[in-house]
Amino acid sequence: VHDAILNRQDRVALDDAMQESMKPLDLDAVLGLQTEGAQVLDVRDAADFAGAHLVGSINIGLDGKYATWCGTVLDKETPIVVVAEEDQVEEAIMRLGRIGFDQVRGYLQHGPGALESRPDLVGQVARVTAKALHEQLSGSEAPAVVDVRTEKEWSAGHIEGSINVPLNHLEERIAEVPQGKPVVIHCQGGYRSSIAASLLHRHGRAPVADMVGGFAAWKASQLPIVEGEPTHV
Repeated sequence: VHDAILNRQDRVALDDAMQESMKPLDLDAVLGLQTEGAQVLDVRDAADFAGAHLVGSINIGLDGKYATWCGTVLDKETPIVVVAEEDQVEEAIMRLGRIGFDQVRGYLQHGPGALESRPDLVGQVARVTAKALHEQLSGSEAPAVVDVRTEKEWSAGHIEGSINVPLNHLEERIAEVPQGKPVVIHCQGGYRSSIAASLLHRHGRAPVADMVGGFAAWKASQLPIVEGEPTHV
């Protein structure tokens, strides 16, 4: 009975928080919060985020390990504004509430469509295929390749010359991401690399491109792979 009462109290608390969080905010209100340091969380998939997003927003797709990466990347004490398609808003905010993120101030009214009249606020992430990256790496203007998978994944097979900075350590090890030259970022399938690209952009690190389909696409294209332990800078 005691647990049932607690559960009911938790549910009521979560429902109250949801009412507070489910506020539509116009673009100016979102920009105001962003200027004050709020985290803008875009929960669309990597391809949609890459095509057009509010500059400075963080991409953590609702269709991947959303709760895990929100818990890893976002700050619980800092206000959050959600950017989502209309049918994803409630789920995105509810799942944040479940992991204790109760600082959600609302969501961008009209979603990504709110940016249509403000191209000056739109950011994009370049996307490159595995085959195109392989060609670039043999050229004179070869980009730096940053692999944001775990050390274990990297050791099992990676692109020669790539730098391993696992996503959960990216912000604290951002100095290891080369500056002054193009960077291509990848993970295993494309979910984590989109988060990483958005974080690097937010820190003013560009140009950053995302490899479509990640290391799985590189392997599927039968491109060369090397194995071995990461070397730490």
